[in-house]
Amino acid sequence: MKSRILFCVALLVGLQNTYADEPTQIQIGQYVFPVMLSSMLSQGFTVPIYLKFEEDSTIEATKSKQKIADAVVEYRNNQLFARKIIFDETHQSTELAPEVKAQIATLNKAFEEDMTLSITDDAVLSFDLQSLYLELKVEKSALGTKLIKRSDVLGQSTTENFSSILNYRLGASQSDFNERKTSSTYINLDSISALEEHHFLVNGSFYSNDSNTSFDLYRALYEHDFEGNRLAAGMMDTWSMQSVASLNALNSSKVYGVTYGNKSSTIIEDQKQSLVPILVFLPSAGTIQVYRDGRLLSIQNFSMGSHELDTSTFPNGVYNVEVKTIVNGQETSTTSAQVNKTFGRQSSVTDKLSWQAFGGMLEYSKRYDQDAIHTDERTWLMGIAAAKNYAYLSGVRLASTFYVFDKNAVVEAESNITFTPNSSLSFQTMLATDRSYRATTALSYSLPKGYASFWGAFDISEIGDRLYFTDNKSYSLGLSMNLNQLYNKLGLLTVSYSDDLKRDNRLMNVEYFQTIYNNRYVDMQVRTGLQRSQYDTQQNTQDKYIYFDLRLPFSKWFSAGVNSRNSNVYANASYKQNFNHQVIENVGLDFSQMVNRKNNDVDSDNFTASGYVGYKTKYNSGNLSMSGSRNSYSLNYTSQGSIATSGKNFVLGNDNLSSGVIIETGLNDKGSMAAEINGQSYTLTGQKNFIPLAPYAEYVIELMNDKSSVDSVSIAEGRKSRVTLYPGNVALLQPEIKQMVTVFGRVYYPNGELAANANIHNHIGKTTTDANGEFSLDVDKRYPMLTLIERNGDICESTLQLSDARGAAWLGDVSCQYKPVSRNKNSLEATRYD
Repeated sequence: MKSRILFCVALLVGLQNTYADEPTQIQIGQYVFPVMLSSMLSQGFTVPIYLKFEEDSTIEATKSKQKIADAVVEYRNNQLFARKIIFDETHQSTELAPEVKAQIATLNKAFEEDMTLSITDDAVLSFDLQSLYLELKVEKSALGTKLIKRSDVLGQSTTENFSSILNYRLGASQSDFNERKTSSTYINLDSISALEEHHFLVNGSFYSNDSNTSFDLYRALYEHDFEGNRLAAGMMDTWSMQSVASLNALNSSKVYGVTYGNKSSTIIEDQKQSLVPILVFLPSAGTIQVYRDGRLLSIQNFSMGSHELDTSTFPNGVYNVEVKTIVNGQETSTTSAQVNKTFGRQSSVTDKLSWQAFGGMLEYSKRYDQDAIHTDERTWLMGIAAAKNYAYLSGVRLASTFYVFDKNAVVEAESNITFTPNSSLSFQTMLATDRSYRATTALSYSLPKGYASFWGAFDISEIGDRLYFTDNKSYSLGLSMNLNQLYNKLGLLTVSYSDDLKRDNRLMNVEYFQTIYNNRYVDMQVRTGLQRSQYDTQQNTQDKYIYFDLRLPFSKWFSAGVNSRNSNVYANASYKQNFNHQVIENVGLDFSQMVNRKNNDVDSDNFTASGYVGYKTKYNSGNLSMSGSRNSYSLNYTSQGSIATSGKNFVLGNDNLSSGVIIETGLNDKGSMAAEINGQSYTLTGQKNFIPLAPYAEYVIELMNDKSSVDSVSIAEGRKSRVTLYPGNVALLQPEIKQMVTVFGRVYYPNGELAANANIHNHIGKTTTDANGEFSLDVDKRYPMLTLIERNGDICESTLQLSDARGAAWLGDVSCQYKPVSRNKNSLEATRYD
């Protein structure tokens, strides 16, 4: 809106300067422009460009409000030209693809007859002459990635008082498969307490099932991570202790000691997913459970089809994980995969040597698979690690760790070479004095312009005389081809193959994806694929499937298709929907019906159904999922939240982050307002709100009216704040907020006479009634009082009932009452009519 106002002002000024030229009228299509505006068109004028994402089905058919640039539009040679486009890079929240920006930078083209101008195949300018509205419509391929600064040192914490956050995650499951009932429950508690940049962390879990109940304490340590240096002391596991390079020989052991180094979270550096994607396939909707060294690492829910696991929260290093597929409460397959998250891929900062020294008592986990004996041995640990990035080629990272424990000396080395922005190679080795070793290499390459990408990895490891970890010998290969680059209707093809040579497990997956129809109302795609799996100790499977996916506006998604599993044919259907600004965030239903059974070796029911409901309230969020068939059922519930304290404030939250902000709004009823934090909007209700936020970051917080609410607030002090948060920090904001109501009504004196042309005051403003005693006035709900001040100084007051009023309220007839200090009514009347 501001851009359009400036445009109109510039247009009027230009009209005054060009009015004397008296040019002829310009006609473009059905629009004939006035003489003065025709002059502006001939000389060129600036029009704001708004960005519209065509592929987002949640965007309604309305005009975009996101300004991305300004265009200089000019009429010449009987055509309307876009002569120049100017970007304001400092205020952009969306990045365009380099090819699109390159074409726009040299743009000097005329609009077509329908007032569109093609920038590239996936970016088009559209000009509405009636409203002078210029819009850049883009597809997903026309959008790029907006990069953040590669390195930035965080300043001091703005939270001076002691504060703490207790995050909790809990889950419960119950299943019955062929009259075999099982149940389990877990609760994970993560406590973070802090005083400025100093924080203390405690993490533990309680787990219970039908045969076992246990509690594990994972860490209890003091940490001070500030100005690029990190000190940690206490009990920690090896996953949280490593910060520079890997400690693969220590498996999941605990360390009671100290670590210090200059690898710090206060220096913000980029993070990535696993180098080699981990792909999974589910014959119908189910759950993927990921385990490392027997400990549950992740639970992810998927619908039927091939998916890539989200490894963003996985620990760093190169290690094997066990991937279990759970469908309808039954474990359908188990396979192993490799996570490759070397530290060399975690930073692009060069010319700095990162180092870390550590030592203490090690509680080393020893496992004897042959007789299922598991023991912990206490010994000592000392080590040092170093890493450095170099600006050779497109980036080279070298890292190494040397450590000794339990009569073992281990050295690990890592390297990550980015030859070009499209190709990289990583290599990791481990050598120990007990003859244990590990070697891992991974390669990825992408063709220019996104035509295709390749990846491959090989891992080999052997256990020596004293170390304990999972030995391995496996490789994986993958290819993804974007056939749309050759012809825009060919689609995407993905092929992957993995082979566990040690355990004789092989998995091949081929999937083809194509958009067959899309417009502003509907988006239809087809997915078809083949997966073959061979296991040394399990039944081999072969899956074929074809699905049609239908996406509609308002976050609705429908899919239907058939799949064949070892010659048995199933019909499947799924429905999913997301809800904005609702307690219920998403729901989903999946159905599977066997339509042709040819292979009785496969034990599966003819019909299965599953569904889930995700919710999010002010104080808690969670998910309830159910699945069942004729012979079995399963029920799962997960929930998470947080409890934040700062001084005497005690507030609940709905997420699992380790810092945040408490905002005291003082809203006593159902009123709401909004807080915009680093560009993201949060709704505030009630007197206190806790917003969980990620630590080691700076936030700009601006309080404002909620656009989706009728409430109106006025913020006298504390509208905008800037906070810097470390783990455990809970910033307390106490702005002065006035909850406003615009009231309308008619005022009477106590004797029933209309208060015509009377002065009315309240806590924040004043007005005058008209000849009928009617008025309108903004009122602060904290002080719902109207005061009539007469010429002789008498005061007549009325207390308004505004507890349920929101935004605006018609009061009807309002009667005021004189204060006891007023003179008698007769003298008042005489004075009033003088």
